[in-house]
Amino acid sequence: MMMKKLLAICFCCLWFVGAQAQEQAPPQEDKLSRLMGEREQLILEYQYYSQQNSNFWGKQSKKDLLNIIDTLKEIIRKDSELIAAVKEASVRKIAESTVESQRAGKMIQQDERLINNQITDLKGQISTLESQAKKRERAILDLKEQLKATDEVRYGKDRVIAILGGAAFIMFLYAVFLQIRLSTKKTPKKRKKA
Repeated sequence: MMMKKLLAICFCCLWFVGAQAQEQAPPQEDKLSRLMGEREQLILEYQYYSQQNSNFWGKQSKKDLLNIIDTLKEIIRKDSELIAAVKEASVRKIAESTVESQRAGKMIQQDERLINNQITDLKGQISTLESQAKKRERAILDLKEQLKATDEVRYGKDRVIAILGGAAFIMFLYAVFLQIRLSTKKTPKKRKKA
């Protein structure tokens, strides 16, 4: 008993899900499938009437032939409706694809504009960085020249100091030499008394 209830609930759920899936189908496909179903019914009707032999002689009666003609007219009308529906669906698909391609084209153009703007911004940044680099190089060259000039001045002063220091040392040695000489001349040598 419980199993039967469970199966009944599962069947109802599956039927409900199937109904929901059919409702979610596009309306154009519903129209085409409905028209195809109606056409199939008309074909079955045509086959039924064409198999009828209700005449006294075992052939088709006038009423049967009129029913066949009416059914064929209905089939032709359904075929016309199907052709119109297929044309409508194809026109709709073509329109959708055209809209999509136009959207894609617009997006491509927008992307190209964004990329071009970014490229020009980057080029501007590159030019400003290059000008800043040139300014820094000029500043470095100026500082090198100043350093060279101060080195030359310093080496010039160092040379003068070295020359003056060497001259002072030589004069000091000369003064010491003269002092020694004078001190040896000042001290009379004792003569031996003989």
